Amino acid sequence: MGNEGDEERAELRRRLEALEREAGALREDAHRWRTVMRARDISVCLYHPDGRPRDVNPGWERLWQVPAAAFLRSSFNQLEDRETERNGMKPYVERLFRGEELALPPNFYDTRKVDEVSEKGGVAHWVCAYGVPVRDAEGRLLEIMMFSFSVPEGATIQRKYEALFEEQQALRASLEARNLELERTVRLIEAQRDAIQAMSIPVIRVGDGVLCVPLVGMIDDARAGQLLERLLEAIAAQQAAEVLVDITGVPALDAQAAAQLLKAASAARLLGAACTIVGVSPSMAQTLVELGVDLGALTTAATLAEGLAQALARRDAKARASRRPGRRAPPGGAGEAPP
Repeated sequence: MGNEGDEERAELRRRLEALEREAGALREDAHRWRTVMRARDISVCLYHPDGRPRDVNPGWERLWQVPAAAFLRSSFNQLEDRETERNGMKPYVERLFRGEELALPPNFYDTRKVDEVSEKGGVAHWVCAYGVPVRDAEGRLLEIMMFSFSVPEGATIQRKYEALFEEQQALRASLEARNLELERTVRLIEAQRDAIQAMSIPVIRVGDGVLCVPLVGMIDDARAGQLLERLLEAIAAQQAAEVLVDITGVPALDAQAAAQLLKAASAARLLGAACTIVGVSPSMAQTLVELGVDLGALTTAATLAEGLAQALARRDAKARASRRPGRRAPPGGAGEAPP
């Protein structure tokens, strides 16, 4: 019996020592908590899980200039606070009250705009805050602890941000105006280019059914394409029967340029118009012969006057032929009817 009693007393001493250690830890925690709740340089606010305020420390009163008793008696609810909606903190607050520990970004909060406490006082601050959910041993949410402190340099940051935003807005407006100016310039250049292209390949009506296309400068692929397009458009629009392509102003005619002229003449014939190339100089003719370019399929004339005379003669001959009466065989035998 003696041994059993000694063991029980030893077990009790061990339990008592454990309880004393636990009580000591609790006293230390309580001391730390009381120290935090007595702090005047950091704001501490406790909330019920439904958003109602539960307790605040002197630091909260000092920061927000609102009497603690008046605030705790008010109908304020952190989850329904319009000021957090205005400053963009609403999503963070909702996450906090769902049980997520988090830091809120620096934000501007004005208690003077909070209806529940505005009559009791209030002030505006740039603040940083940190929220901690408190749970019991089973994990149930008991309360929310919100630590806040003022950030005096926040106002300076805000002014710099606003100045930068205004500068960006001005730059954007300037860029938009510059883009509009560039668009107008591009449209003007395109219109001028079209006008220059039209002037570089003019199609002139020199007689009834007779067109003249005077060319000046080298004939490259781009100009050849424009020549073909404008020539066919003019033939179709004016029902032309004769076309004079004057190359007097072309300094040189190579094999590729000659091929383009042959192509234009063939396309004109498909529309019923005869094409005459005028202004082929002796040196140009010699170069084409040396290159082996055959212009036999083209009608040519030395000068514009000669080419125009030929075109008018062909036009008039066609007109007379179209007006001539039909031929008739005389009675009793073949023959031609007298004109």
